[in-house]
Amino acid sequence: MRETFAFDIDGVIVDVSKRLKLAKELARSKQEFWKMFFSEDLYELDRPRPTGIEIVKERSKRGYIILITGRPQRLFRVTLKQVIDFTGIRPKYIYMRKTGDTRPSFVVKLELIEHALNDGFKIIEYHDDEEEVLRTIMNSYPNITLYLHYNDSYKILYKPPTI
Repeated sequence: MRETFAFDIDGVIVDVSKRLKLAKELARSKQEFWKMFFSEDLYELDRPRPTGIEIVKERSKRGYIILITGRPQRLFRVTLKQVIDFTGIRPKYIYMRKTGDTRPSFVVKLELIEHALNDGFKIIEYHDDEEEVLRTIMNSYPNITLYLHYNDSYKILYKPPTI
């Protein structure tokens, strides 16, 4: 199996700040916030994150690209279209939260990483914008290099020791 580079979508290759701001302004409850934030109608507010997209394009020349996202599965089509439109690349696979799953991102994404590994992907890097998610993955899979993205920048949060 070729090396695999895994990426979160929101906050890494997609700037969701406008969608996030509008959902926060309009929602009167947490449940209403998530309903608005994950409304297909608001995805037109999203913009590409140039740094994340540049990394996706570079890594796609070296191995598989898969996506690990907290977006619900019901958004598969809009997610795939957005990723292709922004990056020009069709990912090998998109692992998404089950629709209706309200568990925290760090729980869901760890489970999705496990599914990808069980499917035979050899994940050597994972990129996310939530430190808690990355630390959870590091504790379970210390052989994956982890990148923390913020705004349109990033840093290596963890690199496995070389033997």
